Amino acid sequence: MGINEKNIIDFKTGFKKDEAPVFSNGLYNWMMFLINFYSRVKNNLKIDFDSFMIMQLVVSDYLYKTNKEGIKNYEELKSTLKNHTDLFKEKRKVNIASIAEVLDLPRETVRRKILHLSKIKLLDYSKSGISIGSEYKTVFNEFVSETVHKMSQLVKKWETNGSLKELLELNKKL
Repeated sequence: MGINEKNIIDFKTGFKKDEAPVFSNGLYNWMMFLINFYSRVKNNLKIDFDSFMIMQLVVSDYLYKTNKEGIKNYEELKSTLKNHTDLFKEKRKVNIASIAEVLDLPRETVRRKILHLSKIKLLDYSKSGISIGSEYKTVFNEFVSETVHKMSQLVKKWETNGSLKELLELNKKL
């Protein structure tokens, strides 16, 4: 009994057939990450997603200004958030109009949500602007920490199933 050419597996062509499942598997992992993320915003932070985006815009402004002074690692940033809430006030520049414009939300909606976030101390709101509130350190310690962990798990899944390589090479194929 001789070798039949039909029974030989060509691994080079076999892997090409697997490209779509690698992408769909990675996309599924991403969707599960997002569902978990949105769910944690609602259940853990107890705020709606527009409020979360407003808070993230204020935090990103703070991080932008912090990075201009020197990039910090995770522990340095955590320490800064824990010990130096007065620094947030010095870096104020964000206002309702700029947030509304960036997020494409009505100013009145942004104002109401900022008032609520200020009431629960996630943001600090005054005439001079909007900054990170004293309770944001809790969000950083718990929510951000868990998000970083979940993101690490996602990237590891992508690396294991080949999705990371596919993603990094995606621009070459488009």
